[in-house]
Amino acid sequence: MKCPLCKYQKFYLKNPEDEYETYGFSCASDDICFDADVNDADIPELTDDTRIYCDNCAWNGPLQEIKH
Repeated sequence: MKCPLCKYQKFYLKNPEDEYETYGFSCASDDICFDADVNDADIPELTDDTRIYCDNCAWNGPLQEIKH
């Protein structure tokens, strides 16, 4: 899974209750792997409609857009 614009494989999502709290993850192996410093209990539910953000460029959109 890669960013549709820049092909980068690192993304983040925002906490729905605090948009300044983010959770980074990578998709290098087509699996979502959250960063080591992210507590699993804090991660919001991740669905195909969850808005994610590229960690390299300005692209953002639903998770389903990077699943190919």
